[in-house]
Amino acid sequence: MRGRPIQEIAVGDAAELTRVATPGDVAQFIDSVGDHNPIHQDHAYAASTRFEKPIVPGMWTASLLSTVLGTQLPGPGCVYVSLQIAFTRPVYFGDRITARVEVVERLPDRNRVRLRAVCTNQEQQEVLTGETLLSPSKQAIVYNRPETGSAQVAHWALQPTLWAAQATSAWARLGAAWVSAWRQEPRRPDSNHTRG
Repeated sequence: MRGRPIQEIAVGDAAELTRVATPGDVAQFIDSVGDHNPIHQDHAYAASTRFEKPIVPGMWTASLLSTVLGTQLPGPGCVYVSLQIAFTRPVYFGDRITARVEVVERLPDRNRVRLRAVCTNQEQQEVLTGETLLSPSKQAIVYNRPETGSAQVAHWALQPTLWAAQATSAWARLGAAWVSAWRQEPRRPDSNHTRG
């Protein structure tokens, strides 16, 4: 990832990403922030509301904007100054949400950038609109993200399997070397057997 300083940012620059609101990802988000509102999890309760079924927390959708800003435009090193958003339509589990930001103003004397933000669903309907003001990094930043979260867990969970495979491979090579050496060793004549 590369963080861009204000000198490298122009009005009209844009970036976006798309994520599916999977039950597993949203459940992790809900658990991490503790938003156990029944409108997000309880089908019976949600059926009694105007939504008729559970909806994804609005802040899950808004967090996609933070991901675009922090990883693409301006990228690593930027800091929020303000965020104003409106939730215009519910997001349901399974919706494919595209979060897009576009630079609408540069304020170089204050090292600030103003961006328009919008999130749309798979039917191109706006589910969130807003605007953010942020401060980009003062210099370009190249950041190589270390493994975290599920990637790190998977790495450590699979590490014993990798060690076992490496050990098995080493033993197989050693065994093959022994067999090869044994086959190439000259045979001694059998004293009880004469050629005839």
